[in-house]
Amino acid sequence: MVNGKLIDNNSNNLTIIFQSAGRISLDLFDKILEGYSVEDEVKSAHEKYTWFKFSNDEYSDFYFIEDYYSKSYGWYMFDEGKSIIEKINNEITDLIISKGYKNVTTYGSSKGGTAALLYGLINPYINNVFSLVPQVHVVKYIDNKLSKYKSLFFPLNYEEKEDYFENIFFNQDLYIEENFTNTNIYFYTGVNDEQFEDLLELHQLLDSKQCNNNIIINTSLKTHNRIVMENVPFIKSALKIITNHRFMRGPRLKRINNNVLLLKDK
Repeated sequence: MVNGKLIDNNSNNLTIIFQSAGRISLDLFDKILEGYSVEDEVKSAHEKYTWFKFSNDEYSDFYFIEDYYSKSYGWYMFDEGKSIIEKINNEITDLIISKGYKNVTTYGSSKGGTAALLYGLINPYINNVFSLVPQVHVVKYIDNKLSKYKSLFFPLNYEEKEDYFENIFFNQDLYIEENFTNTNIYFYTGVNDEQFEDLLELHQLLDSKQCNNNIIINTSLKTHNRIVMENVPFIKSALKIITNHRFMRGPRLKRINNNVLLLKDK
């Protein structure tokens, strides 16, 4: 069910990179909504992998995983309102075990950041998470940005499931201690990101569960995309540090306490 591309650098490390939401254009969304047969176009859009140049670094193998789709995408969590979490998680586990990886990191930005965090929390084979500006509340994002196309994500009569996915990170059933005890989580966000306050609330919840999570806050007033795309060299360096379990430091970083850091933008 899960499509993707594995870059084999002959490493014991694996970095799983989840894709962001910008692969499907609004024109393509309109075609899907109007019932045109555009499966090949949707498939092609999902195959345009973000962050692919990261795989040139040989400290890790890289798996660029595509979001499952029958209409558009679903944050690696749902397909037309139905949960696909267990299926995706099982396939990730099968890959890790079959290749014998010793150290596994999930990474992604925006929609990909949401998925990186989710599977880092529920899969015991994942050691590290680097989640950039994730949508903590997915339905809030859809309502704000993609309301015209909401029926592609949640058909009618899926209100109960909609609520589940909206609040999944605040569902106590998600947190099984043995799945995240040895997981090292890093968030990257900014004070002007659209879900900054939501992420702070989640950060505090993870603290209360003694989940090892750290948050890097960009102090500029740049918005969602800019705080990521205008800081790619820092992000690339941070991913390598996290993967190799090194101490996070740098000339633009100021540590506020043991798990909160501020990043001075360029």
